[in-house]
Amino acid sequence: MLSQQKSLQCACMTTSLEIWLMDLRDELVTHFKPELLGRPSAVFNFEFDDDPPFYLAVVGNDFFFKAGKASDFTIKLFIRNHQTLRDLLTGKADGMQAFMDNQYRSDGNIVLSQLLLYLFKPDRPTIAYEVRD
Repeated sequence: MLSQQKSLQCACMTTSLEIWLMDLRDELVTHFKPELLGRPSAVFNFEFDDDPPFYLAVVGNDFFFKAGKASDFTIKLFIRNHQTLRDLLTGKADGMQAFMDNQYRSDGNIVLSQLLLYLFKPDRPTIAYEVRD
């Protein structure tokens, strides 16, 4: 009975994580800039203090998130929680500040971990001024 409850709990957690990942993808897809990676593919493993792990796979001009850990990852990142990662990917949080606050670190290609912070960051409108004499 107890193992059935745990199994059902895990299924519910996975389901809610998968829904969360679909929502995250929907939020990021319009800002996706795969050319920034400078490579045809990359797999980012995300591990969290208390939240379940997942990974991001970028393949060509597409990407997807999947619950769990990828065995063939390009880089592993350690992040405080899911919301911190969402804030980093959407540009709501500053990557350098998160790093300095020990909310984010990487194991592997440091340059790739920095490129990840710009992969989905929305373009900010540019304000142009005309200077006249």
